[in-house]
Amino acid sequence: MQLQPYKTTVVEQATDVDAAAWREICEFANNPFLDLRFLKAVESSFAAEARFWYATFHDDGGRAVACACFSQYLVDGALMAPPAFQGLVGAVRRAWPGFFKYKILLCGVPVSTCGNQLGVLPEADSGRLVAALDALAHDLARQSGCGLISFKEFPPTEAERIASLTARGFLPARSVVAYHLPGEFGSFEGYVASRSKRTRANIRRHFRKFEEGGLTCEQLRGGDDVERLFTDDVHHLYLNVLNRAHVKFERIPADFFRQVARQLPDESRFTFIRENDRIVAFCCGVESRGAHTMLFCGLDYSLNARTDLYFNTIYRGLAAGLARGVGIVNIGASADEFKQHMGCVGEPLSIFVKAVGTIRQFLFKQVFGLLFDTSPAPSVARPVEIPAERRKAA
Repeated sequence: MQLQPYKTTVVEQATDVDAAAWREICEFANNPFLDLRFLKAVESSFAAEARFWYATFHDDGGRAVACACFSQYLVDGALMAPPAFQGLVGAVRRAWPGFFKYKILLCGVPVSTCGNQLGVLPEADSGRLVAALDALAHDLARQSGCGLISFKEFPPTEAERIASLTARGFLPARSVVAYHLPGEFGSFEGYVASRSKRTRANIRRHFRKFEEGGLTCEQLRGGDDVERLFTDDVHHLYLNVLNRAHVKFERIPADFFRQVARQLPDESRFTFIRENDRIVAFCCGVESRGAHTMLFCGLDYSLNARTDLYFNTIYRGLAAGLARGVGIVNIGASADEFKQHMGCVGEPLSIFVKAVGTIRQFLFKQVFGLLFDTSPAPSVARPVEIPAERRKAA
């Protein structure tokens, strides 16, 4: 017997969502990036380049048992491809800048949160939910002219819950490895005390270079006038980091940081590092029940060799989140070796992708292995101790 999809309600603005139903699901999921205030920040700051839909899925009694945010975004088709293929695409783009860029429908938002925007109550029927997700995604993709659909950034347990997407033509692939620091340390001092003697000595050495370089650190909540402090010059520090990144899924506009500070005045955390009066680095994150998630950072790389600015930015951003009651800090993807040295554990994330239309899907299958990493997911990356000389280039 064919599964009957859940009934679905869709709106195009976060302000039109049934907030009470959405909040009930979000509180169970404990996902700060399903918080309507965060979604409003994304919607507002990406208004010129993305389109959004907010869906709630209802059981036969009318209760909302799941919610999801979808978005339309222009992406780089070679984003997850092997380096050789990326090199070929890069060569073509010297003459044709828009080559191999296309609109995609995301179950998620165009912000790399190392997480997803799908919340599900435990009593939800996975089969009926997946049927509803698939039907809605196809409707939205056709309406908005998207050639591809992607469900992005699912850790293993959540990927298993929607794995039946593959029976509906979705192709699974590896995404990034997301790192988190487990343990209730209570404070940054408690975290440092938990590390090895050698690591503690290295942290002190990096902090001395910071102080000897004349830098100072200020940790603020979003409501502490961060909107005013986050100038276009500070945003340029983020662009410095983005330009060095191997994977560039999105370019976060300056207004996103200001909107996060405005929408989440108590939950957002900003670490600003100054040389005299000039902000030379920053790190931002969001707290939720029992967790802190670091989002983005920026820095002036010209100061890195003299002050170990990258190290200090990340560690002082970590310090902003290590409060009592926080049992896990999510530290994001990339810089794998550095984050393992911090004591982080890595968890591979998965995506599910499908082309819209029979012919397009047939062609997409032929090149899928060139565009995405389909190798088996790596084992969980465990913390390691790394010699100091190998970390100087971080």
